[in-house]
Amino acid sequence: MEQPRWGFIDIIAVYLGIMIIATAAAVVPLVAGSDTIRLFIYLFGVQFIATVLCVYLDAVVFRKSNWSELGLRLVSGRDFIHYGLKGGVLLVILISFMGYGLKYFQPDLDMQDIEQIMRSATHLPDIIALVFAGTVLAPVSEELFYRGMIYPVFRKHLGPAWGAILAGVIFGLAHFDLWRGLPLAVGGAILCYMYEKSGSILVPMVAHGLWNGTMFAIILLSNSLGIG
Repeated sequence: MEQPRWGFIDIIAVYLGIMIIATAAAVVPLVAGSDTIRLFIYLFGVQFIATVLCVYLDAVVFRKSNWSELGLRLVSGRDFIHYGLKGGVLLVILISFMGYGLKYFQPDLDMQDIEQIMRSATHLPDIIALVFAGTVLAPVSEELFYRGMIYPVFRKHLGPAWGAILAGVIFGLAHFDLWRGLPLAVGGAILCYMYEKSGSILVPMVAHGLWNGTMFAIILLSNSLGIG
């Protein structure tokens, strides 16, 4: 893995840029009415665009890097299947066990916003848009920033192991969910490992998509069965 041309200041600048754009978008009355689901989808899309744009402007334009240095590289089919698909399945199993443990210690834990939105969606186009946002847009933008940009900086200063752990912790904290922070941090560290072993963030993107997709499938199935 190449040494990044960007550093901690760049990470902070990109994060602030994303937050500023997302906050500004939240107060712009672009969405007609007060439809919570469509507002959520709209803001999800804005955050996706903001993340890709800010990473591109800082890493590629300002730091003169390229997409390959951010981890956007093709990998062999073997690595893709081994780390992306198989790794994604193992990641889902591990996080699911941690989630059940979390419910044991904190049975009254509130649902995440995305779960509340998914459970309230009744129209097929809204459900499709939410699933697409969660299984495609979120993995692409989050992997680009957290694994493609943040992890290499921590890796440079702390090595692969501690770099993955600290980058995972940041990933967990960034979701602003105290109780779910630990499984999210573990998941983030594992995604860093997948990137480290494969050399491409396309691999953790697939695993991340499987992770989110499984969560959505469970929500939709429980909804159809009248559970939850």
